[in-house]
Amino acid sequence: MVMPHMSNLLGDLFGGNLMAMVDQAAAIAAIRHAGGRAVTASIHRVDFRERIPVGALVTCRATVDFVGNSSMDITVEVTSENPSTGETRNTHTAHVVFVSIDEYGRPRRVPRLIPETEEEHLRYADAERYRKEHAHP
Repeated sequence: MVMPHMSNLLGDLFGGNLMAMVDQAAAIAAIRHAGGRAVTASIHRVDFRERIPVGALVTCRATVDFVGNSSMDITVEVTSENPSTGETRNTHTAHVVFVSIDEYGRPRRVPRLIPETEEEHLRYADAERYRKEHAHP
């Protein structure tokens, strides 16, 4: 729930607090996929489509879309819910890259990603295309 101390001067969720939620959700997806430690390598894009008011419930859903040797491309979809009415809205989307690391902080190989559903295949293809165009690790 967005509390008053999390708001900006307009009474909406402060962008930095949203980024922290996004980073945490992506970290959970990365750690689960890698089976161990993972750290944020980059945040490629955050689309702020709608404001989230104080009192709203926020849900972040993270999916691993593509895997390199040690890096993982992750999409985080953010939804906001008005708890009084139950109305939900898709408010933000973020694309984040995490890297799996060993106990010494060095990159560690992660399991390959095998897309199964049509949506997973589309996300995989989009992430693979983005990687080729922007050449990140």
